[in-house]
Amino acid sequence: SVGLYYSTSTGNTETVAGYIAAAAGLEMEDIGDAKDSDIVGHDALIVGAPTWHTGAEDQRSGTAWDDWLYDTLPKLDIADKKVAIFG
Repeated sequence: SVGLYYSTSTGNTETVAGYIAAAAGLEMEDIGDAKDSDIVGHDALIVGAPTWHTGAEDQRSGTAWDDWLYDTLPKLDIADKKVAIFG
């Protein structure tokens, strides 16, 4: 299975996630609402993050990705998963 996750600052990333979901027949979910078990349960991931840059030294997007990347991702085993990124 393929998981499609996004977070957005202005709505554009969510819109693009919607296009991908429609074209690929997938459900999309905001990464802030995602369960770790669902993420690791997928064979592949498509992830979308805004290209907005807040100017901060870390946690730059101002979205749920910031906490997820720094706090959650290091605890998950996603080795050998195919990952596609859009932004």
